Amino acid sequence: MNKYVEIRKGDIIIFNSVSGSGSFVSIKNKGNYFMPAKKEIRLDGQKLPVKRNEPFIYVGSELLEAKGATRMVKIILTRIKTNQECALNEYQLHRYFAKPENYTSYVENY
Repeated sequence: MNKYVEIRKGDIIIFNSVSGSGSFVSIKNKGNYFMPAKKEIRLDGQKLPVKRNEPFIYVGSELLEAKGATRMVKIILTRIKTNQECALNEYQLHRYFAKPENYTSYVENY
């Protein structure tokens, strides 16, 4: 897998970190968010851990704010296993997810 590749709407990406190092968190009346498993970052809600190589569909992104060299981007993924959408930021996408060269083997397992 290449570190930097173009991701388009509908592309399959996989969770490339250790199983359990990230979760989907459902927060009542606010939506679903991706949360890394770190002590400093905790959201109150129902947590569904993510497994290594679990496939997701890239739905798209929205630029929330841009000032100079900094920007805030909201990224939406759909979890294939549960058909649940979730929001995450650009750093989390680069840190925890990757686009495989051949995604069919990942999708067939789910």
